Amino acid sequence: MKEQTSDLISKRFDKISKVERTILKQGNILKDAVTAIRDIKNRNQVKPKTEIKLYIQSGDPGVYVDMKQILSKQINAESIEFTDNIPSDSLMVVVNQDKFYVNGGQQIDTGLQRQQMLKDLSYLKGFLKSVDNKLNNERFVQNAKAEIIELEKKKKADAEIKIKIIEESLSAII
Repeated sequence: MKEQTSDLISKRFDKISKVERTILKQGNILKDAVTAIRDIKNRNQVKPKTEIKLYIQSGDPGVYVDMKQILSKQINAESIEFTDNIPSDSLMVVVNQDKFYVNGGQQIDTGLQRQQMLKDLSYLKGFLKSVDNKLNNERFVQNAKAEIIELEKKKKADAEIKIKIIEESLSAII
């Protein structure tokens, strides 16, 4: 029997010379967006097969342009548009620093949406308090590596941004 060198099981691939950080970052952004949108659809009893219209409010819409087609298939969107206005009858979800508005063509229970936002806001405030406690702990700061302290500072900044976005959205619902 001849030796198999090109089978997938036994083939050796070249070592990765350079990691494409931008592709990995885009993959993480896409994963977070798909997860959040599917979650909000599920919480509001929008069936997974129901086609939706997605509106994205982002400081950098260029991030989503390359992944628009994949995002559309993963969340079953008939259209994806970038906007600066809050669309009516839409569910809102915050991913990183971007707002996604999901319009499933049905009446939205703003009371339920407000309740969920208040729950998210409460969680984020508690999270921010725990991160602040870590950063204010002198022993933690002295003994931790610089990367870990930077990571905690980034968590704090992200939480503050999300809290601000949710508070703005809550004031818009009222």
